[in-house]
Amino acid sequence: MRIIDVTLEISNEMVSFPGDPRVEIAKVLDIKKGDIATVSKLMLSSHTATHIDAPAHFIKDGLTVDRLLLENLMGKVKVIDAIDEDRINREFLSKKEIGDAKAVFFKTRNSQYLHSKSFYHSYVSLSLDAAEYLIEKGVKVVGIDYLSIEEYASVDYPVHKTLLSREVVIVEGLNLLNVSEGEYSFVALPLKIKGCDGAPARVVLIEE
Repeated sequence: MRIIDVTLEISNEMVSFPGDPRVEIAKVLDIKKGDIATVSKLMLSSHTATHIDAPAHFIKDGLTVDRLLLENLMGKVKVIDAIDEDRINREFLSKKEIGDAKAVFFKTRNSQYLHSKSFYHSYVSLSLDAAEYLIEKGVKVVGIDYLSIEEYASVDYPVHKTLLSREVVIVEGLNLLNVSEGEYSFVALPLKIKGCDGAPARVVLIEE
């Protein structure tokens, strides 16, 4: 068994989605300075690094991250290689074997930009017809390897709204650079923040 950590490291230097608060991590106590213990203060967006979007992110009265069904956040996942795609659409997905996978993660060229300190505006995103296709297939979790699944500068956010209105959980910021296409087990557990629209998550793939 091999465990593959596909979670981004949270740091002060990491890139944030434009408009989101930047990460600030600072020590308020430090044993190196004579304090009894080391304690840090964290300031960050609920959509920092590898994170989960709950329905409440875009849907009024939608499920908050603390109310998500944990059974949907672990199990089998299909990682789909979309390296050559500029946008993931229904036509592309119809040529892929999704089967009965309840979770699908997309590996794109985005992964190579995840560690850049500059935001990559031309990231690969999911089209609306692809989102509708995944819902038709019964997928419960959709993940991608950048900070948003929606194209940059979207006005109405139809992909988010379509998925989240059907309680399909979105996982963004996956580090899939060294992951091959195939089937894995996965665990994607967000911080349990009461009433929140999303939260950073530790996500791992398990290869038997």
